[in-house]
Amino acid sequence: MSTTGKRLILIGVAAVFCLLAVGAAVGGLALLGNRVKNSVVTDPAKVQQMAHGFINYQLPPDYKEQMGMDFLVYKMIMISPAEPTTRPLILLAQFQAGNMTADQMSQQMQQSMAQQNGSSGLKLKVVETRSVTINGKQVPLTVSEGSDQSGLTLRQWITAFPGKSGAMTLVMIQGSTEQWDDAAFDSFLSSITW
Repeated sequence: MSTTGKRLILIGVAAVFCLLAVGAAVGGLALLGNRVKNSVVTDPAKVQQMAHGFINYQLPPDYKEQMGMDFLVYKMIMISPAEPTTRPLILLAQFQAGNMTADQMSQQMQQSMAQQNGSSGLKLKVVETRSVTINGKQVPLTVSEGSDQSGLTLRQWITAFPGKSGAMTLVMIQGSTEQWDDAAFDSFLSSITW
């Protein structure tokens, strides 16, 4: 499967997750359809404004906000290199999820990704859990790796924490280990504030 295909699958997974969350929240597919139509943003300036509405950060070199979705209980930002490439993608999400903890939010996103990735042949296995500093506080970061059907080795970093207004914020970085840049992604995570 090509890198473009993998990106489309990742975008599709995120979109499906968003649609399911909104569907449960609003209780009707008709309302969901109208909301989705009006909630997807691709203008870079508007996507950046949406993202910085729930956290502040410094992007890795050559990365930019590509797409945003703003549903009533869920916001998602897709960040990727400015030029088409095989470098990893960054997903930011904010959940208005009541009493859910950071661990529960991470598990929910990982389960959603695992279900979708299982159908595409990608199986990620946790290889490390460590602490990172976000907004001056230590939060857990889960590192997973796996291979897809073509043998490409992928890595995923995922962490969740309370962002602005206390709403749960999730950061997921996923891509080829050959294009992975620990220093750039560590710097991105340490730049997050609110």
